[in-house]
Amino acid sequence: MDIAMKYKALFSPGRIGKLKLKNRLAMPPMVRNYADTKGLVTKRYVDHIASIAQGGVGMLILEASFISQEGRGFANQLGIYSDNCILGLKKLAKVAHENKAAIGIQLHHAGRQTNPTITGQKPVAPSAIQDPLEPEAPRALKVAEIKQLVKAYAKAALRAKKAGLDFVEIHGAHGYLITQFLSPFTNERKDEYGGTPEKRFRFLKEVFEAVRQAVGPDFPITVRLSGDEWVKGGLTIKDTVQIAKHLEKLGADGLHISSGNYASYAQGKMIPPMAIEDGVLVPLAKEVKESIKIPVITVAKIRTPEMAEKIIKTKSADFVAIGRSLLADPNWPNKAKVNQAKLINHCVACNQGCISRLFMQQDVWCTVNPLCGREAMFALPAKIKKRVAIIGAGPAGMSAAKVAAERGHKVTLFEQENQLGGQLASAGMAPHRQDWNLLREFLIDEMKRLKVKVVLGHKFVMDDLREPPKSPEDIGAIKFDAVIVAMGSSALRPRIPGAERANVIIARDLYEGKSEAKGKVVVVGGGCMGAQTAEYLAMKNHPVTIVEMGDKVAAEAPLDDGYLLLERLAKLNVNILTKTQVMRILDEKVVVRSEQGQQDLPVETVVMCIGAVPNNGLAQKLRYLLKTVKVVGDAIKPRRVTDAMLEGAMAGLEI
Repeated sequence: MDIAMKYKALFSPGRIGKLKLKNRLAMPPMVRNYADTKGLVTKRYVDHIASIAQGGVGMLILEASFISQEGRGFANQLGIYSDNCILGLKKLAKVAHENKAAIGIQLHHAGRQTNPTITGQKPVAPSAIQDPLEPEAPRALKVAEIKQLVKAYAKAALRAKKAGLDFVEIHGAHGYLITQFLSPFTNERKDEYGGTPEKRFRFLKEVFEAVRQAVGPDFPITVRLSGDEWVKGGLTIKDTVQIAKHLEKLGADGLHISSGNYASYAQGKMIPPMAIEDGVLVPLAKEVKESIKIPVITVAKIRTPEMAEKIIKTKSADFVAIGRSLLADPNWPNKAKVNQAKLINHCVACNQGCISRLFMQQDVWCTVNPLCGREAMFALPAKIKKRVAIIGAGPAGMSAAKVAAERGHKVTLFEQENQLGGQLASAGMAPHRQDWNLLREFLIDEMKRLKVKVVLGHKFVMDDLREPPKSPEDIGAIKFDAVIVAMGSSALRPRIPGAERANVIIARDLYEGKSEAKGKVVVVGGGCMGAQTAEYLAMKNHPVTIVEMGDKVAAEAPLDDGYLLLERLAKLNVNILTKTQVMRILDEKVVVRSEQGQQDLPVETVVMCIGAVPNNGLAQKLRYLLKTVKVVGDAIKPRRVTDAMLEGAMAGLEI
């Protein structure tokens, strides 16, 4: 059976209103911060959307696009607030239609979920209730202002139609303005726009009717809703089902069911991180679908063709949106369709490059796909094919090898250990971090596919640069044109009295099976790795205490990852001591000092997780022999996988 038959439901045609779609796969709206400062389409944006359209998705929903300046939520968000936006949107429509994909846009107003540094204005909302993640409380909208916003939605929708887009989606989810009106969590009005479910629905009703009037009866309109807000006093699935029924009666052509708002974002159900199960929101979409007859789109961490096919076959939804998966691999649909699903570069749901950067008002990256947002940059092959040596086969080294080999260079990859992957192997052993193995396995497969010469169990020495001498007088020719140093980092051992004792081990050695923990454990260092190591040991029934000098554990983790990790540590009864310093280590105790004074912690094993130092000493020596020597990843400075993957790819591009 070929893959197209295996995924027959997923690749069957579908409809939203009168719009015909070639399959059941959608790109959901994801803000990238690729627009310019005015919210206009850039060449980078066009190249990026073209890449996804070429990958075979049936329907693209352009990101939440602000309909008016005070509703802007992100620094370089796409806009549809002015007729000046139309020309750029026409370019996006063109690249989609050239690839037989439908394309629409999401109409968005952030409401209270923004701040003056982005909009230049005080936030507005139905009621003057401050969002927990934003620095400033909004002011309540006047009725006259509400009427103007209704007109702004309608004008934005008409611009979408003039631009040649195929449909619009009204953003009524994620705690933005329309949700703020719908939800008693954010709407305390006593006038015609609040007080009862019917009155809270009035704003969305007026927006929908105005949009319909603007675009005409045959132009499809979908609405995105939060199936559940996951906050006390917020919308529940029962509320959303009633809203869905009202929208169906109004003439909506489809509903897109997500969940959450900024207040519940940390729970991990809006953009599920690695620790949340795949397809977590499908039950919400199914419940809505069972209550209405118009099509329903489901979303959130649906990463495999098998899961997507099952959703369609079981009638849990009519369409499947695979957002981050398309950032990770734009060719996900085509690979699934032509029996190459094993070649998909899967999203690992780390949220490092995408949503974490977005919330810092930066442009979106993808950890596993450094080409995301840089499509044109990586499109050209190398002008001169070179012999490239890469030292270190962690994520930075393999990313460099992949790009260099794809561009036509002859690549040799040296690795001191007997396996590829570097720290990805140990990272994947931590609880709820197993998806790092997906990236490791993909990169290993790419080394085979690209015929990269791999030398395992080999500590690189300067002699590796030279061919064997042909005579006693000959010192041998240099056999590489360029070297990329990706030797990673080594765990830091602090100068703490007793740190050299036999009961003191390094976290990395623990995961790699080089050391073993016994009995009561003190983990020194409460960064992400320290907190994850504490969880790993507590799950093995070790009593664990984390000692952290700062005031927070896992401070560098993405918001949702950190929240969920701390929640799990609490359930495992892990003792956390912040603002605490280790003074000395003895065989049976660790002496620590905090604001409360000095105390002894009984211990059998001490695990060090206090950072790492780069392994870059070889690079300087290599520069005496070769003109082109590049250092990437942790060999520059220990950081995240996202940084290592990008730096490796850029090194492969620049040679």
